[in-house]
Amino acid sequence: MEKKNGFMLFTLLLAFVLMLSCAGEERKKVKQDVLHIAAAANLSYVIPELVDVFEREYGEGADMDIRVTKASSGSLTAQIRNSAPFDLFLAADTGYPRALYRDSLTVGEPVVYAAGIPVMVYRPEVEGEVGVACLTDPSVEKIAVAQPDLAPYGKAAIEILSGSGVLQQVEGKLVYGISITQTFQHVITAADAGFIAASLLHGEGGRELKKAGMEWIEFPLDAYDPEGLQQAMVLLDPSNVTAVAFFKFMQGEKAEEILKKNGYRIE
Repeated sequence: MEKKNGFMLFTLLLAFVLMLSCAGEERKKVKQDVLHIAAAANLSYVIPELVDVFEREYGEGADMDIRVTKASSGSLTAQIRNSAPFDLFLAADTGYPRALYRDSLTVGEPVVYAAGIPVMVYRPEVEGEVGVACLTDPSVEKIAVAQPDLAPYGKAAIEILSGSGVLQQVEGKLVYGISITQTFQHVITAADAGFIAASLLHGEGGRELKKAGMEWIEFPLDAYDPEGLQQAMVLLDPSNVTAVAFFKFMQGEKAEEILKKNGYRIE
């Protein structure tokens, strides 16, 4: 009887060890397959297409788990500094990635993958075709702008307003969003005009603007600092092979084509 009990105990212990081993392998596999991307809010409507094409191009696409967190570049940078488990950061400027690089929180220097384009959207009753001077009209009560301390497109908007000499006149009308997508929602729901990324004119965002009857104008490069809207990315975890592959994909022709057709400049 003792031998039988000893054998049963040994069998149970062996099964337990094998179970732990398999669980460890499974955890390891999950870690390798999961890609956490921190993406600037202006990428909201283009990142799904980028991910989709990447999955088709990359050999193990059907089994990959790609998770995207979208927010302002400033907010994402704060999360990275607080040890958020991101593998790759696609920012809306170069400043935030450079700051992370200087603090040794990235693998290698930032790489520019695109340049953003700011646009002003407005309701049809606003004479937006004349430029930002229309915003001084008393009928324009709310102007949506992304928080310039957090979002590069907000900073570009302030530069455009300041350069046109109307900033002081319209400052009291500005309604700030913490990201460009929140600013977009302000434009759709409450504002008379606003400054957003050209990328939000495409996809679902473009359909929402059309449904709301919004019109838009683009600005020449000398109306703002175009370098401020160069968008850079940094690799955060070199051990994640999927992150490394996506980082390379974003520098390739297919990613460039997708970005171009969705409202970005490729330099």
